[in-house]
Amino acid sequence: MSAIREKVIHLIIPKNETEMSFTTALDNGFILGAELHTNHEDINNMAVYGIYDDSGVAFSKPCHINHWKRREGSGFDDSYKPLLFETESKTFSFKVKTLNAVSKDTYFHLILMYKIREDCA
Repeated sequence: MSAIREKVIHLIIPKNETEMSFTTALDNGFILGAELHTNHEDINNMAVYGIYDDSGVAFSKPCHINHWKRREGSGFDDSYKPLLFETESKTFSFKVKTLNAVSKDTYFHLILMYKIREDCA
């Protein structure tokens, strides 16, 4: 049996810094996709976001944050950035980096949509 759940990964780049990362284990399940919310608005200070597996290899290669934002005008499932991978209870690192230091505390909230496997008792 499985249920659709969300998990939010909160990253904040402190003022005058250029990057932040967070490492966590994810519940056993299948990641469908993700969407990103941020207060980063400086178009001249490119920000990239990526997901790395427990060996440090880029699972979802770092790309411009606009590729992580929810897409308008499509169905619910199609509005998220597709990821489509099994977590297998592994540890993942989430990293965000800007070209230059940010001028204010800058948040990046990634919402993962996934099916959690629930065993029947």
